[in-house]
Amino acid sequence: MQTTSLTLLHRLRASDEPEAWNRFVHLYSMGIYSWVRGQGLRHDDAADIVQDVFVTLMQKLPQFHHEGARSFRGWLWAITRNKCREWARRRKPVVVPADSLEQFEGQDDEPFWENDFRRHLIAQIASVIEPDYPPDVWRAFWKHAVEGKPASQVAAELRINLWSVYTAKARIVSRIQEEFGDLIAD
Repeated sequence: MQTTSLTLLHRLRASDEPEAWNRFVHLYSMGIYSWVRGQGLRHDDAADIVQDVFVTLMQKLPQFHHEGARSFRGWLWAITRNKCREWARRRKPVVVPADSLEQFEGQDDEPFWENDFRRHLIAQIASVIEPDYPPDVWRAFWKHAVEGKPASQVAAELRINLWSVYTAKARIVSRIQEEFGDLIAD
């Protein structure tokens, strides 16, 4: 995978970056799906709404500007919530009561399942970049950075030197920050 200093959001705006859209869909589709399913919608309806969200994103992304308190995920959440409302208005009878979405009014920037979404996003990022590293490097990174084990313990478990653990963590964390830092921090 080629690394770039451009953010994924900027790459999405370029018409000649289909790989950026593939990566974005891979990273965000399950998160959006879980947001929609959190509203009580069935699988098929949730999948349709996710597709509607991506269509809207393709149309509106050029107008989005990350400014101050306006986060990308807050904006994404607002689009998703609006698509859920549109779906609820089109249905008769309404399977999801329209007022069930009102409890989330004013939460455009911090949906109540933000932590779950962030964990999912990080797991998706890991699945994208893991194949780019040798298994021993990835295991050293994962045990130390994600599982929180001391570097000396990881070195002993994997039978590698301590410096290899620190190097694995530094390389992969740097890669994550370079390619995905703005999405994680958003």
